[in-house]
Formats: sequence, C-alpha cells, structure tokens
Amino acid sequence: MNADELLKKYAAGTRDFSGVILRQVDLCRAVLPGIDFWEADLQEANLGEATLQNANLREALLNGAVLAGADLRRADLRGAKLKQANLRSTRLDESLCDETTEFPTDAEWSNVGAYIIAPHSNLVRANLSHFDLSGADLHNADLKDANLTGANLLGSDLSNANISRVNFHQANLTQARLVRAILTGANLQQSNLNETDLRYANLFGANLRSASLQCASLQGAVCNEATQFPPDYDPIANGIHVAVPGAILRGANLSGVSLAGADLRHADLSKANLTRADLWGAILDGADLSNANLTAANLWGPAWWGQTCKTPA
Repeated sequence: MNADELLKKYAAGTRDFSGVILRQVDLCRAVLPGIDFWEADLQEANLGEATLQNANLREALLNGAVLAGADLRRADLRGAKLKQANLRSTRLDESLCDETTEFPTDAEWSNVGAYIIAPHSNLVRANLSHFDLSGADLHNADLKDANLTGANLLGSDLSNANISRVNFHQANLTQARLVRAILTGANLQQSNLNETDLRYANLFGANLRSASLQCASLQGAVCNEATQFPPDYDPIANGIHVAVPGAILRGANLSGVSLAGADLRHADLSKANLTRADLWGAILDGADLSNANLTAANLWGPAWWGQTCKTPA
C-alpha cells in the first residue's frame, strides 16, 4: 500500500490499517485522527506535522520515523518502537505509553504529558475517558480523581489501586480485578461490574446505585452509610462489611483492607483479623479490639478516645 491508497481508503471511511507495511511512506501533514495503525510498519515514514489524535499505534514500528510537529494527543503508543524517531515539537498530551514503549534515548520524556499505563503509576487526575484499557495492569497505581468515563477496563488489574473519587460513569469493568482497591467517593453509575472481583475493596461513599453487579464478588469489602447500592441490593447478604458506629465485626477478616477514616465508635472488632489493615484516621472510641490481630496494621492517626477502648492484651 502507498500513501495515495491509504488516504483514499481513509476518506472513504476505513480506519483499520492494522499490520500495514508503509516503510518510508510520505504522510507529511496528513489528517488521520482515530486511525488504527496497530502493529503497522511505519519505519522511516514521514509523518511530520500529521494529525494523529486518538490514533492506535500500539506495537507499531516507528523507528527512524519523522514525527516532528505531529499531533499525537490521546494516541495509544503502548508497545510502540520509536527509537531514532524525530519527535521534535511532537504533541503527546494525554497519550498512552507503557514499560514496553521505546522512545529515543537522547531526550527526556517524563514531562511530555503522556500517561504511563503500568503498575504503581502516578495517574492522579488523569483524563483516561473512553480509552481502551482492557487487560491493562494498573495494580497499586494512584488514580485519585481520574476521569475514566466510558473507558473499557475489561479484564484489567486495579488491585490495591487508589481509585478514590474516580469517575467510572458508563465504564466497562467486566471481569476486572479490584481486590483491596480504594474506591472512596468513586462514581460507578451505569458502570458494568459484571463478574468483577471487588473482594476487600473500600467502597466508602462510592455510588453504585445504577451499576450492574451480576456475578460480582464483593466478599470482605467494606462500605459505610454514604455508600449507594442498586435498589434491592443487600450488601450484608453479599458478604460486605458495613463499617459504621456500633458495627458488629467480631471475627471479621479485614486483612489488608483500607479502613482509613472509618467511624467505628463502639464497634465490636474483637477477634477480627486486621493484619496489614489501614486504620489511618479511623475513629475507634469505645471500640472492642480484644483478641484482634493488628500485626503490621497502620495505626498512625486513629482516634482512641475514651477509656473504654479494649485493645489486645
């Protein structure tokens, strides 16, 4: 395929050019938003000042390509090979890359505005709306206040991630793994959580009122009075612990669960498993913690007011 053939097909509505071989092709200043160049061979191609917003360039070969002045905003560059590519003045705002993306070695890419999709990534306030992140590994990532409206997270791994106040409106989280994730204040309205693993997740203040929870696993998750579930959904019957003042959590398995800021005044936590639990800022005035296992728990900042709090001997 040559440049003229590609441009004619694109003008006719074709967007899928995955796997195409276009070495040394001249597409300078071409306007190709949303094009799919997945696994395409574009080595030494001239894409200078081309418009490639929202393009799929996953695993594309772009070694030696000219991308100077090109617009790659919100393009997916995960796994792309860009060694010796000319990226002078290239716009990469809100583009995606990962640990397998190969940028030129003679430049600093940490401040170009791209999002690194990888475990432990800092994605605070990232705009990831409508991206295809199916199968993405984001365990232990920090996504506080991120926008994931309409994103596809099918089969992704967000276990132990901080996804507080994330907007998941209409997102697809089918079969995603969110074990021990922190979803405080998250908006999950109209999201698809079918077959999603939410065991031991923190759902304080999360809005799941119109979410689909068919076959979702929520055993050991924690919620509070501000958590909103779908009508007729019984959190206790589904194995969720309700963390409120006076709660009966005797013998509960809360290992590794985030209970940060929980109001557990006069709660019965006797014999509870709180190993590695996060109790930062929790209110435990008058709580019964007799024979509870607090090994490696984060006890920084909890309020132990009063003299009635029963702690392990």
